[in-house]
Amino acid sequence: PGAVCFLAGTGNNGGDCYVAARILRMQGIDARVLAPLGAPATVLSRDMADMAARAGVPVCGDDPAFRESAGILVDGLFGTGFHGELPDAVRPLLVPRDGQLVIACDIPSGGHAAAGTASPGTLPAALTVTFGAPKLGMSQYPLRTLCGRILTASIGTPDPVWERIPAVQALSREEILPRLPGRAPDAHKNAFGHVLAVTGSTRMRGACVLSALGAMRCGAGLLTACTPEPAAAALIAACPSCMGIPLAADADGFSLGEENFPLLRSLLPGRQALLVGCGLGITPGTRDLVRMLLRESTCPVILDADGLNLVSSCIDCIPKGRCILTPHPGEAARLLGTDTACVQADRPAAALMIARRTGCVTILKGAGTLVTDGQRMAVCTLGNDGMARAGMGDVLAGMAAALTAQGMPLYEAACAAVTLHACAGDAAAARLPHRFMLPEDVIAALGEVLG
Repeated sequence: PGAVCFLAGTGNNGGDCYVAARILRMQGIDARVLAPLGAPATVLSRDMADMAARAGVPVCGDDPAFRESAGILVDGLFGTGFHGELPDAVRPLLVPRDGQLVIACDIPSGGHAAAGTASPGTLPAALTVTFGAPKLGMSQYPLRTLCGRILTASIGTPDPVWERIPAVQALSREEILPRLPGRAPDAHKNAFGHVLAVTGSTRMRGACVLSALGAMRCGAGLLTACTPEPAAAALIAACPSCMGIPLAADADGFSLGEENFPLLRSLLPGRQALLVGCGLGITPGTRDLVRMLLRESTCPVILDADGLNLVSSCIDCIPKGRCILTPHPGEAARLLGTDTACVQADRPAAALMIARRTGCVTILKGAGTLVTDGQRMAVCTLGNDGMARAGMGDVLAGMAAALTAQGMPLYEAACAAVTLHACAGDAAAARLPHRFMLPEDVIAALGEVLG
């Protein structure tokens, strides 16, 4: 690899650089430490610097010629405690030459370990060697891109210590599949739950269709979808195994409120899950409809899309303890009374805040989708940019409703739906260029993922 240049900060990340440089030097490799921020400031890093000096490791503030000629540049300037912006003085040091291999020590300097944001000037790494466990922010963008390949190195942390640290679960197909509801050979349709979906409108009939297909493909035994015509007809044409019940609609094709209450009240009893919102539209009638359903239902509720928008000004009307919320960043911002940029600046914090304020399991969609019940948190790094398409969220909402109707606890159902949805997206992407993928391709690929 040629020479190795370590950029060491004043904290324990810098101490790691002194250790690595000393070991490489003992093996005959030209390893040197540049300490542009000054001498080590912690006891551990000072001890490691002293040991490196005794082993003959060259240390200086900067050596531009060596820094640019080294085959490997190791970034250990700032660690997981960094927040804010990189000092102007260090940004010129974080510019590799062409062909130079960049390795980040624990986290790329400038990255926020919890939020996943990154300061301007953060050095992109080809490899990040992170200690103990990956940091949550490494699953979020833009930091995820800047980490390159992530290698987790054990540092001997005792198990009792990890048990006191809230763990973030990394979702995977291998972990989720064994947890899915079983299917006995003599089972009948009623054993797998009946989903009631109040979705769609004349203008957004596709949302009703996609959410219903997602639910049926994910194992729901029955699905009754209440939606205005011609959405009900479109549903039956696309998925004749569903039951489509027309709702009274206004002149623009959106469901009316009180006019539909008697019908919906008659359909609520005995349902194992209620899906509300996909393509519903935002009108006084749909607002009244959603609030009635939340107030009078007793089964688990999956609240998606316009269902979320219709209650964003009165989140106290969302029943605690029996809902899954599925916001994208814009919908999350409306629930929190902020803007999308603030949500994206710290997605984990935003997801936790929604879950804790509402008492609901929350799926914050997007690259690095997060699932939380306010205590536990899981992250999904599966999926691909081909899934950045209208209708994908409708499919996910239907899947979450189906798994809930089959008896899975809300948090587990949300985790499973997110994982299977992402895996199906990756299966579809294996056959199609990302730009050509459609939600229908993800639905079709569910058979491969679940098989």
